Amino acid sequence: MRRADQRPSGEVRQRLIAELQGGSHVSQRVLARQLGVAVGTVNRLLNDMIEAGYVRVSNRAVRPFSYRVTDQGRRYQRRLGLEHYSWALGTLRRLEQRTRATLSGLKSRGLKRVVLYGAGEVMDATWRVASRVGLRVIGAVDDDVAQQGKRRGGLVVTAPNAINRLEPDAVLITTSRHADEIQRVIAPALRSRVEVWEL
Repeated sequence: MRRADQRPSGEVRQRLIAELQGGSHVSQRVLARQLGVAVGTVNRLLNDMIEAGYVRVSNRAVRPFSYRVTDQGRRYQRRLGLEHYSWALGTLRRLEQRTRATLSGLKSRGLKRVVLYGAGEVMDATWRVASRVGLRVIGAVDDDVAQQGKRRGGLVVTAPNAINRLEPDAVLITTSRHADEIQRVIAPALRSRVEVWEL
C-alpha cells in the first residue's frame, strides 16, 4: 500500500486547498494529520501556494495561522481536480489494458474457468473484462475474513480453501499486495492442472 506522502502531488494540493476553504485558524500539524502527510510536506506546500498567490495568511500575529484561499486558489483547485481526474482515468485505462492482455493470455492457453483471488476494486474490474474476453469467472476468494461472505462482481467471496471444490482451470491473483506470498501458499494445495496467474 502506498504511503500517503506518495500520492500524486496534485491530489494532496487539491485536498489541502479543500481543508483551507473554511478559513479558520488551523495548525500545520492538524492539516498534516487530516491529509495523512508529514508536517514538512504541508509546510512546503503552503509556502508554495502562498508564494503563487493561491492562499493568503489573514493574520500572522495569531497562531495557528488563519489561511484564506484566494479566487486564484479556487481556480487552481478546479484545475487540479481536472488533472487528477485525467490521471485516474489514464490509470484505469492502463489497468484495463493489462487485465485484458492477461485474460487473453489465459484464454489463448485454453483456460476457461477462472477463480479470482483478492476481493476489491481490481477484482471487480477484472470480472467485467473476463466476461468480455470469453472467460467464465466461477469464484472469488480472499484470505481476509472480513471480505468473505461479501458479494463482489455477482459472486460471494469465499475462503481460498474453496478453490479446488470450484474446479477452475486457473486462479488469477487480482491484488498486487502479497501476490508472491499468495502464490507460494496456494500453489502446492491446488490440483496439478490448475494454473496460477498474476495481473
